Amino acid sequence: MERLNNTFTKLAIYMIGFGLLIGMVFPFFMLMLGVSQRIALSSWFIASCVLAGVVVGFVNIQISRVTVKKKLQLVTEKMKEVKDSIISVSESGNIKDCSPEHCTLPVETQDEFGSSAQAFNELITAFAGSLRMLDEIKTFTATFSCQLDLQSLVDYTLDLVVRSTKADAGAVLADQGGEIRLLKSCGIKDAKTLVNDQNILNAFARGECYFCHYPKNVIVESTLTQFMPSELLIEPVLYKNVPIAVILLAKAEPFEPEHLKKMSIFSQSLAVALHNAFDHEQLQQLAALDPLTGVLNRRFGMVRLREEYSRSVRKDIPLGVLMLDIDHFKQINDTYGHVVGDRVLKNLALQIRQGMREGDILLRYGGEEFLVILPGAAKGDAYDIAEKIRHIVRESITTYGENRIKISISVGCDAYPESSINTELELIENADEALYRAKNSGRDRVVTH
Repeated sequence: MERLNNTFTKLAIYMIGFGLLIGMVFPFFMLMLGVSQRIALSSWFIASCVLAGVVVGFVNIQISRVTVKKKLQLVTEKMKEVKDSIISVSESGNIKDCSPEHCTLPVETQDEFGSSAQAFNELITAFAGSLRMLDEIKTFTATFSCQLDLQSLVDYTLDLVVRSTKADAGAVLADQGGEIRLLKSCGIKDAKTLVNDQNILNAFARGECYFCHYPKNVIVESTLTQFMPSELLIEPVLYKNVPIAVILLAKAEPFEPEHLKKMSIFSQSLAVALHNAFDHEQLQQLAALDPLTGVLNRRFGMVRLREEYSRSVRKDIPLGVLMLDIDHFKQINDTYGHVVGDRVLKNLALQIRQGMREGDILLRYGGEEFLVILPGAAKGDAYDIAEKIRHIVRESITTYGENRIKISISVGCDAYPESSINTELELIENADEALYRAKNSGRDRVVTH
């Protein structure tokens, strides 16, 4: 407060000095107005004018102290509060005490003091906005650092980005193995068509942020109606300067500059986490797949069977299974060697898939045995699918050098709830028993339990 006191002391000296000057000049001014010299230049009149000037100066300085000084003290107190809040934020990370509502000044006048208060409030609002953004980024980054599941990461990302930018719809797309894949969307009609959208492809090719005003190819679905957004934002996610994903946001109103800054920062934070999630998903897939045939291995396949069986019981829908085995596979290995035998197994997996429906699940059960899980298939449906697969396999040829190898398969099938079972393992046992009967009755046939 020392500088403030010095300022008001100087102001008091100037005001009182000015009052003295006016008091000394005022008698001569009175002469000009026609007051007699005897009165205007009398000692008592001059003394009264000087005293009046001093009193006016003193009163003015007191008024300044009451008005100006009070306002300046309020600014000082608010600045101290902001300083304490900044220290609190740096120590605890809590930004609640530095909200604009807590630290702003009242704007009571339209003069310089009102303008100063308004400028101070704008400064506090900008500062609080920066703190909120830092807090969001901190939360965002903390979540990314411990999230390896790709779908969970994408779900969280899209939800946070849509809320933070106040967008009406959004989507996340990724480039995996040269193929654009839609990972998540919300509020966009026919979102699957985005994988072929030229704007998306350009964002992947150039790695640059893209704006589109009044896009014609994106329609937002709200609760009550559908509408075309006024602005579309496509933000690439770059990992080592290579686009690995893009975030698309659609908004009925133009995006604010603050939202664009958030998007840029979020995409930078997302890049490493998304790359790690891709690697994790790939490792998960490798762990779930049979290395020779590329289909599910027995461990993960049995998990899927358990899931499908639980769903069938819960929703009272049928579930079929096929147990397939290559006829005389030992002779193939003995005649041509295990390298050819491996090629036969790989081709068989491809042939089985040709006869399967979308949504059916294939796994290598062991050796030359394969298991096909048929959600929603009764015994008759399972038998028809098994016959289709058997004919495809019988008509196919595996070539190795000059060798042309033809094989046949035997198939056993069963289905829930036509067979009374208590666990999914009993379903496999029944299919395996039917497979045994197919082999004993001549092979190259389908037998139902």
